[in-house]
Amino acid sequence: MARDVRFESTTPIKFDPNLKPGDVPPAPNVFPWPRDAQGNLKVLSICACGLSAKFPICDGGHKACRDTEEPGHVYRYDPITKAVIDKRAE
Repeated sequence: MARDVRFESTTPIKFDPNLKPGDVPPAPNVFPWPRDAQGNLKVLSICACGLSAKFPICDGGHKACRDTEEPGHVYRYDPITKAVIDKRAE
């Protein structure tokens, strides 16, 4: 199973554990590492399916494709509705 995913960024996305929520990041592509209510660093899940609305952070969008995609096909999803808009053999 494969997905066509479109990336438009020309810079890496960076998560800085030294930034605290509310800090001003040094660049638009730098984000504070997520923390729990006590300020401890949380586990960070990175999107590998390309369907996350919070890309590059996983938001559970993979649930739209996890149980429905068939091996040997390439899928393209609507970025808003997460509905399959194209399916073709690899």
